[in-house]
Amino acid sequence: MEIKTHPPMKVLYSSHQTTIPQLNEFIGHIAKALYAEASRLGVLVSGPQYWVYHGMDGKPDTEFTLEISLPVQGEIGDSKFPVKELQAFKSLSHWHQGTWDKMAETYGDILQHIEQHKIPMSDECREIYYNVDFANEGNNRVEIQLGII
Repeated sequence: MEIKTHPPMKVLYSSHQTTIPQLNEFIGHIAKALYAEASRLGVLVSGPQYWVYHGMDGKPDTEFTLEISLPVQGEIGDSKFPVKELQAFKSLSHWHQGTWDKMAETYGDILQHIEQHKIPMSDECREIYYNVDFANEGNNRVEIQLGII
């Protein structure tokens, strides 16, 4: 685990009010649409997709904001998706490699570290998807970043 500050970056994004059980509704098709829009606009995709969570507390019925974001560089004109700058983000970061059903364990490890070291948290967390492999989930590689103060 590592404490790091991620620099600010410009993103195309799609925002949704959702709950944990509804997250599967956003897998794949939103990212494809963001990549297609970046291509249509002729901008450079400058990083992997980010899933940014605001106000998620781990409880299945809590509604929170999910922003699926794609870092981009270049001038953006008329876009189907809004554009904004994600602010610098201080986090406790840890890698998850493997199947999706084990991600909760990775979150648990991070939360245990935060609790043991009495690290104050923000209400934002991020998942950075470096490799997504639905055919062989053992190849999935995600950096989980829990916001800290």
